[in-house]
Amino acid sequence: MIDPIDSFKKELLRRKYSMRTIKTYSYCIKEFLKKCHKEPNKITKNDIRDYLNKFIEKDFSGSTINVNLQAIKFFMEEVLHRRKQFYYVKYSKIPKRLPTVLNKEEVCKLLESIKNNKHQLMIKLMYSAGLRVSELVNLKVNHLELDKNFGWENLTAIIFNCRRNII
Repeated sequence: MIDPIDSFKKELLRRKYSMRTIKTYSYCIKEFLKKCHKEPNKITKNDIRDYLNKFIEKDFSGSTINVNLQAIKFFMEEVLHRRKQFYYVKYSKIPKRLPTVLNKEEVCKLLESIKNNKHQLMIKLMYSAGLRVSELVNLKVNHLELDKNFGWENLTAIIFNCRRNII
């Protein structure tokens, strides 16, 4: 007998899903199968709704409900090849919220607290250019034309103006 969780993980790997997504989705499916008490091929849309309704009753976030729904949907449709199971299962609405940001004084304090010049430059660059950590880590010297104050998507201009804009 083929292990459905193993098949699920292999399909996610084959499609190049991130390891974090594979871990999260696998956990969701294990919990779903544990609570459902049915063979995967015998699961109905009502079983799925009942499972997801328990998250709603316990006041879980819309994101958590949607991750579970996506994992179950992928499992049922892509691993078990059961189509048309989810056409009427709606996603949970996720409330939009504004991000919490630092004010000017807090940014200055943060930058002043960094004693290592290299680290301070990295944080200034990330903050002023809105870079992700992966973008900063992958930034190479040859992306920059320091003599022309120009760089990868004008980053050097941003670096040189960083001090003026932030502090």
